[in-house]
Amino acid sequence: MATQASAKTLSLAVNDTQFAYRLIGAANSSSPPLLMLNHVRSTIDTWDPSVIDPLAATHQLITVDYPGLGHSTGAVGASVLNFAESIITFLRALLPTIHTTRVDILGFSLGGYVAQYLTLIAPDLVNKLVLSGTGPSLGANLERPMTEIQSSIFAPIPGPAVITAFFPPTTGSEGSDWLSRSTTSRAGVAGENGEPSIAGFTTGPALEPLIKAYLTWDADPLPYSLLQTIQKDVLVTAGDNDLIVTTQNSFTLARQLPRANFVMFNGSGHGHLFQYAEYFTKLVEEFLGGGLPVAPFSAGTIAPL
Repeated sequence: MATQASAKTLSLAVNDTQFAYRLIGAANSSSPPLLMLNHVRSTIDTWDPSVIDPLAATHQLITVDYPGLGHSTGAVGASVLNFAESIITFLRALLPTIHTTRVDILGFSLGGYVAQYLTLIAPDLVNKLVLSGTGPSLGANLERPMTEIQSSIFAPIPGPAVITAFFPPTTGSEGSDWLSRSTTSRAGVAGENGEPSIAGFTTGPALEPLIKAYLTWDADPLPYSLLQTIQKDVLVTAGDNDLIVTTQNSFTLARQLPRANFVMFNGSGHGHLFQYAEYFTKLVEEFLGGGLPVAPFSAGTIAPL
């Protein structure tokens, strides 16, 4: 079975973009593929194998780089909406080739923003949602992170401050271990047999438009106002002290989604899914398999945006 370390990098041309993506794990006729949308500066090379590999044991995973980032070509989107539109275009081209019509989605941080907009625009593509370390757009009962935290995660060259933002200091070496796993998992195949070199956390010219797209989410009231129209089963997870997307915002997101479960991880922050990878992946598998409570009603079908 392919893993984060060994999966082949594939390319799909759609309009003016060459999307770089990977299929990890075997196709499962009993469940849709799981689309993995990572955090703001990540690439398909920086997924943590402690999350990817256990999930790939039971599901086929799709990881993909947004246009202009990582190994994908094209222009970086100007907004989260643009990011979502590009992924919709990618899915509509890819899914027929792997003989399916929809996906489950795991969206972490920025990936959770994209997943929300994608579901609002193209609900026919989405089965279930896992939204981790993420929150809604502009709306009521939300908190902004401290400016110092925003500045640290968007430093031109990411450094130790990223670990501090993702992991509480009480976790010891867990943050540095995560960073090492995430940035070196492809070292054994990078540059060999047609595989590209490792694309690390985004830096350079692509960073400025990426930051602008990320920050516009906090000024867009439309997704928040439409959250209650999302008639999908959702799992929202958060650390109990998230410094990047505050825990309050994740809870508010769950409260606005009619069919959501909310799970909070003690002694953790933004990187709770990596800190508690074994438990987190088992929870995701249980949710995707129908093992968590679901709302006993539905508001019916809502037309997409």
